[in-house]
Formats: sequence, structure tokens, C-alpha cells
Amino acid sequence: MTHERGAGADVDPGDPRSKMASTTSDPGHPQPEAAEVESARLLFNETRDRLTGEGLSDDDVRRLAGEYVALDLAGDAGTADSFVAWVRQRRGSRSS
Repeated sequence: MTHERGAGADVDPGDPRSKMASTTSDPGHPQPEAAEVESARLLFNETRDRLTGEGLSDDDVRRLAGEYVALDLAGDAGTADSFVAWVRQRRGSRSS
């Protein structure tokens, strides 16, 4: 059974990818390709506690992880620490 959710309409809601599809379907943000969704999910899992502790919601962290992977910023040096630093830098530049 599928539920209509825009870009994630073809993904079963019980499938872990459905959460990623529904929260990264913002046309203003790069989105991970199908092969990158797992990388974004792992990055989210690794950094969730740190970033939600800094005031971000789960959806924010999930969206940013997808964007980070889609922009190919993860690359070879794409560690959880580099992702957290990137998020902090983005947040700092938006509050300036």
C-alpha cells in the first residue's frame, strides 16, 4: 500500500526510505540519488543526537544529511564530524 506524498508517492510507508523521501522533497535543496539515500540515512543516524542537542529537529538533520550527500560533500573525507562542522557553518552564516 502506498500513500500519496509527492516525490515519495511510490515508496512504501513501511520502507525506511519513505521517511527520507518525504523530508528531502524540498525543491530548494539538493536531494540524494537513490544510491545515496543509505549514506544520508547513516549520516543522520551518526549525528542525530549531537545536532538535535543543538536545537535542530530530526527532520532538519535528515534533510541536511540528504543535502550534504547530494552535494557530494561527503566524498572521501565525509565523516560525521565534517558533516556536523558543515551544518554549524551553515547555521552560523544564516544567523549573520
